[in-house]
Amino acid sequence: MSTLPQKQTRFNFLPEDFQAHVNRFVTEQITRSWLLTLWVVLLSGFTLAMIVNRVQAAPISTILVLVVWVVTVVLVVINELRHKHNALSLWLKNNMYNNITNTQISLLIVLGIIAAVIAFFNYAWVNASFVSVPASDYRAELINADGREYCFTMGGIDTNVSSTEIVTDPTKQCFATSTLAAPPSNLAVGEEASSFCFDKNPDDPENGITCFESTAENPDFFTVQRTFSGANWGAVEANMTTLMIFRFNRNETWRIWAVVILLGVLLVPTLFVYRDSYKNPQVRRLLTYLWLASPILIYLFLRGVEPVPFEVNGPGSVISGIGKEVFAWTSPLQELTDAGLITVVNGRPFLRGDNGVLSPISFWARLRATFTGNRNLLGVLGLIIFGGLTWLINRRFPQKEREGELVRFGRAVLRVLLIVTAVLALLALLDVFSMIIGSFSYTRELVVNNVPEEVKQPIFSSLDPDVNWGGFLLTIIITIFAIVVSFPIGLLMALGRRSKIRGIPAWLTYGAALVIAIWGFTQSTPGMIENARNSFELALAYWPILVLGLAYAFQRSFNGNVLAAFSTLYIEFVRGVPLITVLFASIILFPILLPPGLEILNTWRILWAFALFSAAYLAENVRGGLQAIPKGQYEAADSLGFNAYQKYRLIILPQALRVVIPAIVGQFIGLFKDTSLVALVGVFDVLNVANAIAAQEDWLGVRREPYLFLAVLYFVGSAIMTAYSRYLEKRTGLGER
Repeated sequence: MSTLPQKQTRFNFLPEDFQAHVNRFVTEQITRSWLLTLWVVLLSGFTLAMIVNRVQAAPISTILVLVVWVVTVVLVVINELRHKHNALSLWLKNNMYNNITNTQISLLIVLGIIAAVIAFFNYAWVNASFVSVPASDYRAELINADGREYCFTMGGIDTNVSSTEIVTDPTKQCFATSTLAAPPSNLAVGEEASSFCFDKNPDDPENGITCFESTAENPDFFTVQRTFSGANWGAVEANMTTLMIFRFNRNETWRIWAVVILLGVLLVPTLFVYRDSYKNPQVRRLLTYLWLASPILIYLFLRGVEPVPFEVNGPGSVISGIGKEVFAWTSPLQELTDAGLITVVNGRPFLRGDNGVLSPISFWARLRATFTGNRNLLGVLGLIIFGGLTWLINRRFPQKEREGELVRFGRAVLRVLLIVTAVLALLALLDVFSMIIGSFSYTRELVVNNVPEEVKQPIFSSLDPDVNWGGFLLTIIITIFAIVVSFPIGLLMALGRRSKIRGIPAWLTYGAALVIAIWGFTQSTPGMIENARNSFELALAYWPILVLGLAYAFQRSFNGNVLAAFSTLYIEFVRGVPLITVLFASIILFPILLPPGLEILNTWRILWAFALFSAAYLAENVRGGLQAIPKGQYEAADSLGFNAYQKYRLIILPQALRVVIPAIVGQFIGLFKDTSLVALVGVFDVLNVANAIAAQEDWLGVRREPYLFLAVLYFVGSAIMTAYSRYLEKRTGLGER
């Protein structure tokens, strides 16, 4: 009886167990198919070429990575053969080294990341220029240890700051100013210049130049034959203020800082007051009211108030020798002027005293004048009177369940008066506040036809958003406005789409549609058929049929619920249109719908376009959260006797919004980045300002640096919102309970 010979293996010289592992590995990872073998060969060749290239470019970092890679691969192989992994080798085996392809790709990814980081570091720092003066304005002089003068150029250079030859050849890197007509051959590369000068007019050697006395102020720059092949951050630095606030009045940047301080003052206590452990509801309520009022205050800071112009009391009314106080007051003082209590001379308000004596308005007089003649003063007094009366009555005579009709009527009238006077008081407060931040002026001397004149110049001038709001400031304004305004609108749209209220009865809908259809067929259709010029106009003549179809669809889809129909149609229409279309419609089409003579600033149109567009997407996010709430929560709220408002405010919405926190924050991050689309409709946000930098004469062709700076801005803004989202998720226990 004969036996069959055993099957020969590829590696008979190896131990049997190890040989089995090797054979299985080769079969599964390399020779299972010819396509796999070809892929492994090509990938191995590419990996080898990448390693050789990186060793030549950055030998230290590449060799270090290779050593770590080889050590970890060997560790995984040994532990796999021993069937005994530790935490590190098991993680590497499952995530990076589970096959030969992933092992090589992992190495390629690491080498690629390191190469990208090194290249970006060299571009953005090592070979970069941080001088904010354009290259065409550079000229320098060098005095070496021998006392000989040398100069280098990046634009125009003179060899001496006196009347000497001007060198405008940008290719000439160095030259001698003594007896040599060419650069000396022994000039050491890297020799530092003794002084460096900035000059706006290189062709004029006597032009006022500013020189550094030594190279210690910037030793990396003041070097002979220094070339910058990397980023030119000077373009960003020179335009930093423009990128941030664009044409906002540079003398009024205090407004922006005031907004930042206001938000900081509100944000610090918010981190402590809105915690579950905080037990003082009055402080929490007060802080909530302040947050609700903050948009008005922020707008007043950024917008300003238009001063009311005053007429001079005819020729000869100029009085000299009286103080320099000049104030352009708002409407309350205009009323005083019309009443004869204030005399305005050359735009200056003066108190009219006895015997016609005029005196500058003192601080207390200005304060009195603010409230005197103010039509909203009744609101302040009424709020104090009716507020105190309401508090006194409720304290001495608490409201009872059973009261007479006359008593209840009196309480209702008192509440109405309190609300009306509170509104008037708020208007008065805004009037005073607007006067404080936006109505003062000062005088400056202006020479006209060789005659000095004093002209009135506003200290806190009024701001036009279309002109003054731009750059990153406008980006932040659009983002915050869209978030704040779209949230309540989207919330109402989500609730409206899910509403189950009783709608218009079917008989009323069909009856009204039938009446309109009959009127259309008898009054409109015959004339349209007679005047039809083509098949489309002929088909359009039978439009009453569409009315019947819409009535049927309205009843079939929404059961006559107008609120649900409007919310659904709005959400679906807006979500079906690109944002850029909405922006173009707000800029181009919306003015057509306005009555003649009425104009809305482009900034406000864009703000509302973003808010209404974002509201549709937020409504769908909230609706998803509402659908995630179990039906038992609704039934539990109903069993407790809650009305609809209490049920949604206390039970349903807190749970629904908690579920969709990641989706809502993700939408807000996208909204923040989508603000860059306003550059396409001619609004100078931060992206449009960055585009304009490359068109400046001093920074022609500088494009990458502003965009890299914008990438950092958008990344920081998105990172802040993401971090706050994680904080909310952790605080509310999302995903944990």
